[in-house]
Amino acid sequence: MELRTKIHAEEVARMLEYWIKEPALQKHEEHCEWLEDTIFHVKDPMTDVTSKLQLPPDYLFYMIYVSNKHVGFVEAFSRPFDFHGLSIDITSICIFKEFRGKGYVRQALQMLIAQLFDTFSNARHISCQTSLDNKAMVKHLRELGFVVKETTKIGEIFLFEREK
Repeated sequence: MELRTKIHAEEVARMLEYWIKEPALQKHEEHCEWLEDTIFHVKDPMTDVTSKLQLPPDYLFYMIYVSNKHVGFVEAFSRPFDFHGLSIDITSICIFKEFRGKGYVRQALQMLIAQLFDTFSNARHISCQTSLDNKAMVKHLRELGFVVKETTKIGEIFLFEREK
């Protein structure tokens, strides 16, 4: 598995297709518009659109690849956290339906923890919110060392703290 930060138009089209179909993500209408605008005039699906989407250090997408197949994506951004340092929020981690059930989410999360702390050297935390009924994600987060920080009406916010 690898997490790629270079993004091609065809990957954005696949993300957009997923976002439109996934009920939990449909509330992110502004993302759909942003992704549509990114590829609207692009004719070649292999066009590199990285500079239109990646806004480090604030905002990053990672394309999840297994054996050179695009199996999903991760969206993350940085923000101040309770005056104790920077927090990185994993706002979406999505595996396309045909690739689910193969352990890719857990593997991607493991790689993501290391990569996010490398990319954001001053980050102290990684947070991830998931719905209460997403039992598989809750299990992965707990097994990887995330702890529940807060429970809301729609889910739980998990926190992973950088080792000191």
